[in-house]
Formats: sequence, C-alpha cells, structure tokens
Amino acid sequence: MAEKKGQNFLHGAAIYTVGIILVKILGAVYKIPLGNILDDAGFGVFDITYKIYNFFLTIATAGLPVAMSRLISEADSLDRENQVYRIFRAGTMTFLALGAVGTAIMMLFPAEIGAYMNNVQTSRSIFVMAPSVVLVCVTAAYRGYAQGHSDMIPSTVSQVIETAVKVVVGLGCAGYLYRAGYSMEICVAGAILGTTVSSLAAMVYMMVAVHRKYQVRPPREAADTPPSYKWVVSNLLRIGIPITISTSIMSVIQLLDAGITMGQLKGAAGYADTAAGVLYGVYSKAMTVYNVPSAFVVPFLSSIVPAVAAARMKDGPAAAADIAESSMRMCTLLCLPMAIGMAVLAEPCMQVLYPNASGQGPLLLFELGITCYFMTMSLMTNSILPANGNERLPLIAILLGGTAKVVVTYVLVGNPNINIYGAPLGTLSCYLVMLGTNLFFMARHMARPMNIGRILGRSGLSAIIMAIAAWAVWSLLHGLMGGVTSSVAGRPVNVILPFVIAVGVGVVVYCVLVIALRAITMEDMKLFPKGEKLAKKLHIH
Repeated sequence: MAEKKGQNFLHGAAIYTVGIILVKILGAVYKIPLGNILDDAGFGVFDITYKIYNFFLTIATAGLPVAMSRLISEADSLDRENQVYRIFRAGTMTFLALGAVGTAIMMLFPAEIGAYMNNVQTSRSIFVMAPSVVLVCVTAAYRGYAQGHSDMIPSTVSQVIETAVKVVVGLGCAGYLYRAGYSMEICVAGAILGTTVSSLAAMVYMMVAVHRKYQVRPPREAADTPPSYKWVVSNLLRIGIPITISTSIMSVIQLLDAGITMGQLKGAAGYADTAAGVLYGVYSKAMTVYNVPSAFVVPFLSSIVPAVAAARMKDGPAAAADIAESSMRMCTLLCLPMAIGMAVLAEPCMQVLYPNASGQGPLLLFELGITCYFMTMSLMTNSILPANGNERLPLIAILLGGTAKVVVTYVLVGNPNINIYGAPLGTLSCYLVMLGTNLFFMARHMARPMNIGRILGRSGLSAIIMAIAAWAVWSLLHGLMGGVTSSVAGRPVNVILPFVIAVGVGVVVYCVLVIALRAITMEDMKLFPKGEKLAKKLHIH
C-alpha cells in the first residue's frame, strides 16, 4: 500500500509540474494580449482588482486545503471511511462559509475597497470578481479531497481548464467591449468576468471528477466512528491557520504596496488620477514580464524540497547542505540569464510585447530585470529552510523584506523626481533583504554556509557574456534595419526581428558557455527527472 501511494505521489507530482508550466504559459498568453487591449490605466485597474481578489482568496484557501488533504490522507491510510467523509463535509462547509464572507464583502463594498486602494475605477471590476471567491473556495475543498488520496490529476486538470476558460472568455469579452466603444472600466470588468466564469468551470469539473472517481457519501459498511464536526473544524484551523498566515503575508504586502504606490503618485508626487493610473498600469505590464521566470522555479521546487529533506534524514546535515547549494546553483543557471537578458533587452522587449505602452516601460523592466534573480533565489531559499527543518525562519525573512518594500516604495514613489521608478526599487529592496536574511539563517542552521562563488561564478560569467552578445546583435541589426517601416501585428519589423534573433543568439551562446565552462555538473543534473541520462548525452561530468 505504501509503495503504491509513493508511486501515485511521484506520478502526480510529475503531472502537477507539467500542469503548472502549462498554466503559467496560458497566463502569459492571457495577460500580454489583454495588456494590448486595455490601455495603461485600464491594465492598472485590472492589476489592482486581481491583487484584492488574491488577498481574499489567500485568506480563504492558502492553508485549509493543505490541512484537509493531510487529515484525509491520515484517515484514508487507516481505512477510516466515515472519518474521511466527515472531514470532507466539515471542510467543505468551512470553505463555503469563508468564501461566502469574502464574496459578500467584495459585492457589498466595492466602492469602499476601491477608494482604500486609491483607485475608485476598480469598483465595477471588484463587484464582477466577487463570486469567484466562493466558487474557488468550493473548488479548493474538492482539490483537498483528491490530494488527500494522493491524486494530483483532478487538481492539475482543473487549473488548466480554469486558465484556458479565463483566456477565452476574458480576452473575448474585453475585446468585444473595446470594439463596441465601451469605457475602459467596462472593458476591464469584461476581462474580469473571464475569471468568474473560469472559476465556475473549474468548480463544476472538480465536483464531477471527484464524485465519479470516489465514493463521496457516508459508507454503509464502514465500522469506524467519525469524529465530531467540532473536532474536524478545530483541527483544520489548527493546521491551516499557520500556513495561511505565512502564505498571506506577501499577499497583504503586495496589496499594501499597490495602495501605497497609487496613493503616493497622487499625493506626494503630485500626479492627477489619470496620470497616476497610467504610470501604475505600465508598471503592471512590466511586472507581467518580470514574473515569467518564476514559472520555471515553482515546478523545480517540487523536486528540490523533498531532496533536501530526504538527504537530511538519510545522509545527514552535510548532504542536505550539498543539495541545497546545488539547487541554488541550478536556480542561478536557469534564472540569472533570464534576469540579465530581461534587463539588457528591456526596451525591445516592451516594444514587442506592449507596443502601445507608455515610455516608462523599458526603464521599469530594466529595474525589474535586475530584481528578478533575487526574487527567484528568495523563493528557493524560502523552500530550502523548511525542508531543513526550519519552518518558521522564512516567515521572519518575509516580514523583514515586506517591511523594506513598503518603506522604500513609500519614500521613493513619493519623490516627484523618482515617482513610479521607485516601485521596482522597493521590490528589489524586499528580495535583497529576504535573500540576505535567509542566507544568514542557512549559515547558522545548516551544516555549512552556501558557497556564493560556486553558486554564481561560472553561471554568472556565462550570463554576462550572453548578455553582451545579445545586446550587440540587437543593436547591430536594429541599426541596419532602422529604415524598415513595415510591421507585423502592429510591431515594427526593425524591432521584432532583431529582438527575436538577439534572444536566439543569446540562448545559443549561453548553452555553449554553460557546457564549455562546466557551470553545471552531473550532481546538479541528478536533481532533475532523467537528468543523469541527459547529462551523459551532453557530456556533462
């Protein structure tokens, strides 16, 4: 039985990894065209609405699905069928209640929430988004039930369905309303409607999939006596609340950051409502590009965290430290070139993805590109510490980093000479503080400090040379094609073609240098599924 569950878990983890990557790709497909349908101010309204939605969603679903899956897994392993059903019923009612409260608040007070966020234009979108909270909460209950049976497939498929429906309905509604001449606020609400419809689609799929696959009703022949509803709810809250608190801190900080940024632009920096909305909107568009590398880190964590934990238990603290350092080196190998490339090619990147965005976009993306690497490494270290048995330490790092973000953003955005350019610097300060704090904790609580030279050295050199090559190709081709006036999908050919070629050259140069300089080792490749076979084909030792 244990072997079967282990196999199911590994199979499910692989499916989940593929699903997450697909969801991230679909998310980019959604936000980039949407950013070109909506103007900068409209996209800012969309971004703030989503931050409000994510706040309520995190409070309702961050920890409780994990708690439910854990309680159901424990009961299922003991063949306590009545207990499994009681946990599911009590959990579903708890989720439903929390979701109903979140939905009610968003529907009853959309104007007040928008005013608090210093952007009253969000009120319609908040109202349209409100039903999503209760729908996603019900979906989370069913996901917790399936995951409690070591079954990741329904959850993964539901996320893909949810994202796909959001892309089709959201883009379709926003595009139709824009062409019909409706105001930008109505167009944003149309885009948000895609999220509400997609939440309904995901909930229906999860309910059908779980009821078809499992006996979700009181078993007649089970001999076990189920615990009381009070016991189930108290244990769900006991397990789920600490997870919710640690997970929701960054959501709260991001919500505060959005409100502070808009407030300071309108207040201390002296911008009118429309101008402030445009500045925040172009910043949100740059943030869409900035978030892409995290899509590669999140699935990677699913294999790193168990590896660190297993090494610590089986081979001791020194082995755990070795794997932790190797994982940070792999994170650097994957994400540093994307971060540096994003900064170096910020101008053509924004011109290709968002040709109608305001002129502040390239410099904002340049700042965010520098920040990107520290963000991904913070995610990595936030996962390594709990895997090493230090669950509470990342919470301290998140609090310190979040405080730095809020303070720096407040001071810099309020300076009229810096204005919106202070927002990425606030984000940079957040992740610098967070990463530095985590490295300090790792030096104290792991067998040895992480060797920064080994982590950064060869990958960093490869990334720098790659960036120089990509920038040189872009500059040369853009200069040679300066007189070309034709366009593709609204993008000038003398921008899009040099950009695509420069990115391709950069990828090739980087891959060659990584292998030539031996920036990656056989031990690093073993962290990936079938990585050892791939390493042999690439002659990596």
